[in-house]
Amino acid sequence: MAAFIRDAATQPVPNPFARTQAGAACHTWSRTALEHRYANVHSAGVTDLLAALAELPAVEPLHQEMFRSGAHTATVFLTGDRSRVVGAVLYGKPGIVLPHFVECRPRPRRRLAADAQLDLFASP
Repeated sequence: MAAFIRDAATQPVPNPFARTQAGAACHTWSRTALEHRYANVHSAGVTDLLAALAELPAVEPLHQEMFRSGAHTATVFLTGDRSRVVGAVLYGKPGIVLPHFVECRPRPRRRLAADAQLDLFASP
């Protein structure tokens, strides 16, 4: 999701309803998730967003940012003071699959050669 937002082709979308509350966002995205299923809209992050919103008080103020690139849109919810990301959803137009995600994997640790390791149980 972060790679999608950072991509040069992705642009912020003006949002006249950027200020919202956790309860309203939860209600809206619960309904939207159902609509997406019936309209064959591929999405990522909806379940995690709904879980995060459910943990907040319904009146918790939130700020909603939207980003678009071609047929895909990302909606990001921040706390009211914009200090923390609450959750995000990436979705496309009906029938359009999501961009391919590359999973971040930690780099493998370098192993020392067997003879370079200290053997604590070796007899002198």
